[in-house]
Amino acid sequence: MNSKDWNYPIMVICKRTGKVYAVTSTKEALDMLLNAWPVAEGKAFMMALQICADVERGQGQPLEARSSFVIAAAEAGVPLEIPVTQ
Repeated sequence: MNSKDWNYPIMVICKRTGKVYAVTSTKEALDMLLNAWPVAEGKAFMMALQICADVERGQGQPLEARSSFVIAAAEAGVPLEIPVTQ
């Protein structure tokens, strides 16, 4: 397990196809934001890009990246399934 992996995945649901993608790390989140995100603007989107890039460079914590990804998804109307942790 890479130190930038997330303890619990976030399931991203494509609104167009209904396909579900498991995002399990900061790298996967950054890749999705850069290459498959439905919008390329917005405060939360830009913040998530910055935080994920910082974490990938070793600055910041993976939990910050995960949280910013969830907030960016809410801003963009991207449906998520987030496992409940105990």
